[in-house]
Amino acid sequence: MSKQATEKMEQQANRLAPRIQMPAAPFKGKASDYIAKFMREIGAHHEIEVMEAVIQQLSVEFVVSKQAAKIRLVELGFESAVGTFNFIDGHYVPPHSYSKGAISRNQTFTISGRDAAIQRLVNPALHSLTQDGDYLFLENHYVFKAPMYIKKDSEGHLHLTKYARSHMDECCLVFDMEIQGDVSKEYHTVCYLNREEGAYTFNITYNEDFCAKTKEQQKAYRQKEKQEEIEIRMKMTDDPSQCMKLLLNWKGMSNLDLGVAINRDERTIRRIVNGENIPSLETAVLICLGLNLPPIISSKLLDSLGVKLIPSKSTHLWYQEVLNVKYNEPVEDAQAYLAEFDIELK
Repeated sequence: MSKQATEKMEQQANRLAPRIQMPAAPFKGKASDYIAKFMREIGAHHEIEVMEAVIQQLSVEFVVSKQAAKIRLVELGFESAVGTFNFIDGHYVPPHSYSKGAISRNQTFTISGRDAAIQRLVNPALHSLTQDGDYLFLENHYVFKAPMYIKKDSEGHLHLTKYARSHMDECCLVFDMEIQGDVSKEYHTVCYLNREEGAYTFNITYNEDFCAKTKEQQKAYRQKEKQEEIEIRMKMTDDPSQCMKLLLNWKGMSNLDLGVAINRDERTIRRIVNGENIPSLETAVLICLGLNLPPIISSKLLDSLGVKLIPSKSTHLWYQEVLNVKYNEPVEDAQAYLAEFDIELK
């Protein structure tokens, strides 16, 4: 038997295996039953809220892996399963879903932090779209900065809302995936859906043709927010002391509050505010993060403080990244994000 014939037989066997282990009618019936049961038990409003529990239950009942159950569900029309069990940057991304047909199999809302930074650097369209702070990088997604889509928990950490996680096509940007390596076309769908640790590697590219269906009310909210930012920016001068006092007042923070936020003593902050001391690059970046300054304002503050980020330096590029897409988060979250890429900011 030829090698080609053998490979064809193996491919057919691999395609048949899930259908034998997870027959369509009983598998689909069980899935629907579990979805209804689990949604009722926790009072869920969206199917995605219970889909991972459903997949776990099905994997036990049909004696298959979670990824096999997930892929079979998608094959049988349960689109919300696509956004489950995606392992990226050392953790599972919270489950999420979107309108049926909003994106194709080789597209995703979910990317790694490194891919997000690289795409912002090399893709002018994405760079322009995220330059003014309209999108934050949260839970491995670029999400539109508005209250319907982003919430703050009791400790100040930012998360996507339940609404955002079930309406990704309304608030998040889309990226194309291309499989790296020699993979038969028959397996492309399986590869795109299997985003477990070490499964497959993808080339990620921003898709500028996708247009998120962001609600007009949320766009208006962000527009009003930006108008306030522009007004503050216009009040800033080249005097670092004037800028610091203006921004502390705007944010309702004292020297001590800022010092606590960025782990600097109150005396150090006071000397910077009074123009008696020029901060180090790291301290200046931390001040911007501690004050949650949007990009249009942080860039001006760095200028007035006499601090420059040099694009040719990798560390500086990462500092710029957090100032653009992590600026609204607590300082420790921005620091933790940088630490994932071996960048220290303290």
